[in-house]
Amino acid sequence: MSHAMVRSSSIFAAVGLAAAAAAATMGVDPPDLRVNEISGLIETVDATWSGSNYNVRYTVMNGAGVLSSSIFLSVNAADDLDPRIIINGVGDAYVSWWRDAAKDLVIYRKKTYATGVWAPEHTVGLNTESNARPRVALAFGKAWVVFQVQNARSRSIAAQVIDDDPEPIRSIVATTSYSGDLDVQAHSELNHFWITWIDTSSRVGYSEYSADKRLWGMAGYESFASDSVSAARARIRARLLNTNQ
Repeated sequence: MSHAMVRSSSIFAAVGLAAAAAAATMGVDPPDLRVNEISGLIETVDATWSGSNYNVRYTVMNGAGVLSSSIFLSVNAADDLDPRIIINGVGDAYVSWWRDAAKDLVIYRKKTYATGVWAPEHTVGLNTESNARPRVALAFGKAWVVFQVQNARSRSIAAQVIDDDPEPIRSIVATTSYSGDLDVQAHSELNHFWITWIDTSSRVGYSEYSADKRLWGMAGYESFASDSVSAARARIRARLLNTNQ
């Protein structure tokens, strides 16, 4: 119990330092971080202003929030935004972000813990698509990225395993005509993996992945007309996990 409390306080300290380090990134998403259970270090990613555009920075800190190392994962003329990080059970880190270009791209890089080497950039989805706003998760022994596909009159929610070559084909989970912020989220808990998104101004959409069938289920919807998006997401979680929350 005391160990968990120490870790939580260290993470909060690291969040504060990471946020301060990213103070120049006003208007973009805050840093994302994970504790690497193998090294015990805190690994953080953020979109950092270079003076002309945003690039993705990766920073490692110890439990006291002391900087260990920092590198740029991207140096590009276009803005690289909203990076997200996930770390698997053997310490490998996956970072995904979107490149705000004429045709938006969702990109990821993997760092292998055993070697400390970052793989080159990979894109997800089809090369004919405009993709943005990724979220990452670990489910069924794999790292996943979920993201938005920008269509002419609608947007789709897509999911893809991050894997070694050849890259797996992405799946379209659902499509919505909602023009607001979809706020796509990936959730992995108790051997369940599901995606939620804001589907209209009054309901949240969701879909669960079936590992046995290797398919995404038909989209369901939960209203938040009388409360909030977070409350709707909590009800979806309780329903899928069969809890009494």
